[in-house]
Amino acid sequence: MAEPIGDWQPIPQEISQVPVLRATTETHLHLDRWISRYFDTLGLTGPQFDVLVTLGDLDGLTVKEVGDQSLTTKGSLIPILDRLVAKGLVHRCKGTVDCRQTIVSLTPEGQALYQQAFSGFLAEVRPRLETLTQDEQTELVRLLTKLKSAF
Repeated sequence: MAEPIGDWQPIPQEISQVPVLRATTETHLHLDRWISRYFDTLGLTGPQFDVLVTLGDLDGLTVKEVGDQSLTTKGSLIPILDRLVAKGLVHRCKGTVDCRQTIVSLTPEGQALYQQAFSGFLAEVRPRLETLTQDEQTELVRLLTKLKSAF
């Protein structure tokens, strides 16, 4: 181990925040890489899959509702929708009640891909999440939600 420089004294690990930050960051990075590989097999990006899942099994949502209900940032939503429209997975139309609104819905091809992709995703992720008991999963969600709100 390297010697401290000058008067600097290392912070003891038991009071350092580094282990918590490292564990959450490493988990995020592993999860992100795993998810990206899965989405690549579908020809989708993570944000595109997120929009598909947000719209899945619904008759449609306004663009604002998609932005509010998905993990997609508002600035990237329109380009994501443009790519999904180009792939033939999403359809946009003007609202019937308010023509200023744009309604987004899955095409039949998009609904079929959603059903295939989401069920496949659950089949892949379930065994990994089941390494935690149901109580541990509930506690993890509670703790991560608490940590998220702190930031």
